[in-house]
Amino acid sequence: MKIGIVKHLNARPLTLYFERSPEYTPVYENPSVLIELLKRGELNCALVSSIECERNKDKLDYTKIVGVCARDVVRSVLFFQNEKEPGIPTKIFTDKGSRSSVCLLQCLFHLEYGTQVEVIPTDAKEISEMMFAGVGSHLLFGDHALLQTPIPGYQVIDLAEWWNRKTGLYFCFAFWAYPKGKNWDNQIFLTALEYGLKELPTIISEEKRLPIAITDRYLKQELHYIPEQKNLDGFSLFTKIAKELNLL
Repeated sequence: MKIGIVKHLNARPLTLYFERSPEYTPVYENPSVLIELLKRGELNCALVSSIECERNKDKLDYTKIVGVCARDVVRSVLFFQNEKEPGIPTKIFTDKGSRSSVCLLQCLFHLEYGTQVEVIPTDAKEISEMMFAGVGSHLLFGDHALLQTPIPGYQVIDLAEWWNRKTGLYFCFAFWAYPKGKNWDNQIFLTALEYGLKELPTIISEEKRLPIAITDRYLKQELHYIPEQKNLDGFSLFTKIAKELNLL
């Protein structure tokens, strides 16, 4: 059974069980690639961007029993606003790996400024190079955001924090999705999460790219994996705004 696994640290508590279980064959990719594999029937299940679950609900079912969730800080979905650019940015170079993050940015621009911003999907490495050159405003997500070193001339804005400030609600970044009619027992996702949470000390100790204290705080405090009511309400508002802006 092929299961789509997001390659980033924020997903590991949800995916580690499937990675280690012999009955599953993990396919490692970014959410934006996994959703296309899932739609083509090349995967049995995948962890994908939450907005894609709604965009493709004619072809896919999904569960909100678990997910990649944040309250007011997420640390790994960051907008880098170029302070040299006059006024509100009209276009933003966005990490092409996550579509929920991009759609959230578009919704936040609508809520904050009453405008729609042009987004240009771009490779994360290219975004880092552009920032070092001081060119453009940018969005990074996942490990790319976590590992990005501060760059003078850029204001860094956490999108989960921005969303919470504007709406008073929390956010859901990813859910498990699967082909329509192929029923999955929610218990398997809860079992996987339980396993992942028990293995958190191992996940944290194996992460060598960040200081242990940051990884510990990120996985234990800044993220959570069972959506709260304010997460679900936030997701409902998010999809409502996205629909109004023709982003679905």
